[in-house]
Amino acid sequence: MDAVVYIGHGSLIAEGNNQYINFIEEVKKDMNIPVQEIAFLELASPTIYETMKKVIKAGAKQILVVPNLLFAAAHFKRDIPEELALIKAEFPDVSFYISKPFDLHPKMIDLVIKRIAEKRTDNEGTILIVGRGSSDPEPILKLMEISNNIYQRLESPVYTAFLTAGKPAFAKELYKLQQDYSKIYIMPYLLFTGTLLKRMESAVANSRDEVILCPPLQYDSLLKEVLLERMKEQLMAERTN
Repeated sequence: MDAVVYIGHGSLIAEGNNQYINFIEEVKKDMNIPVQEIAFLELASPTIYETMKKVIKAGAKQILVVPNLLFAAAHFKRDIPEELALIKAEFPDVSFYISKPFDLHPKMIDLVIKRIAEKRTDNEGTILIVGRGSSDPEPILKLMEISNNIYQRLESPVYTAFLTAGKPAFAKELYKLQQDYSKIYIMPYLLFTGTLLKRMESAVANSRDEVILCPPLQYDSLLKEVLLERMKEQLMAERTN
């Protein structure tokens, strides 16, 4: 493999982009591939095309594409393949190998529990896992599966809600839970600081004191381990083909 291109979502908030860049700089240290570069899907630069053109002009023919995405939704299934197809049309001698998203890796469950534990001092109250949401049913169902795993591990009531697409909606579910529970821990199933997290912070600020916002997943050492495993899985698959 000649190069790795790490693809982050991108944010209008510079802090979120910087968190991603710092995380990838740590990941790079554990990958023995000479050329490793960063790209963003949207809202930030460099774009996928800009980064791919850079590594191709530097001589890369086989490129490992690493989407830093929680689930396989529209960005993974449509946007990235379409972008790579355009680049392939311009540079037909180049081959792309795409690693899987973080998905339902067991260490993602460990990371959620770690974040909840940072705020939760007892076993009281309920937990609300909040995801971005999607028009694709796959990430909706998988976040619900994650919530079920959290319930089994913590033996506490666990609910799921979504910020953009998907039901139940975060605001409605939070209001509903406030009628039934005296303490609610909200766990943002988000990678970084961004506009969606800011929206959640505003909702919590306007709620009573018993609504507690946990940190998002952030770019934790557990997340690094999952990403490296996904990359090595793809490299191994290519060697055996």
